[in-house]
Amino acid sequence: MAIPRRGLHHLALSTGNMDETVRFWTEVLECPIIVTLHLPPEDPFADLPQLPPTNLGGRKHYFFDIGNGDAVAFFDFGSETPPVDGGFAHHVALTCATEDELIEAKKHLESHGVDVSEVVDHFLCKSIYFKDPNGIYMEYAAYSGEWTSANPFLQDANPVPAARDHLGAKQEERLLDFEAGIPDTYGRAS
Repeated sequence: MAIPRRGLHHLALSTGNMDETVRFWTEVLECPIIVTLHLPPEDPFADLPQLPPTNLGGRKHYFFDIGNGDAVAFFDFGSETPPVDGGFAHHVALTCATEDELIEAKKHLESHGVDVSEVVDHFLCKSIYFKDPNGIYMEYAAYSGEWTSANPFLQDANPVPAARDHLGAKQEERLLDFEAGIPDTYGRAS
């Protein structure tokens, strides 16, 4: 039986100041809170070997709706530093539908005093980058095409064996040839 794809359930991140995080995510990014949890004093997940050895007992755990049924969640570590191997991610990328929407997001963030990158053209999408108050790297991205399993964006000429097996003939049929960061080479067929 195939596992149905339903999108991002949540991405778990950490914060040292839940109040500041709530204000940023609800007021600046306009992502409403959909869950607030206060975990019991004893970590209910401490015995699961599939999870990193992080003590989550007594922590607040809030979820924010980022659209399409997807969520970003934060554990409040207060003044403690979460462990390096704490199961936390590098950055969060949120979707914009169009490049115009991306530019509006940039203006909105800047109007709230957020330091935002220029629009970066990755060919498969255009992005802006910034940080939230916790120092978490953030991105807004707008795809440049409708990339699906039937119409994948393929640039790796030498994919790992599992990817080559999965893609089959699409690997050669749909392979693009360009150098990242050099717009003049974008879109060349192999």
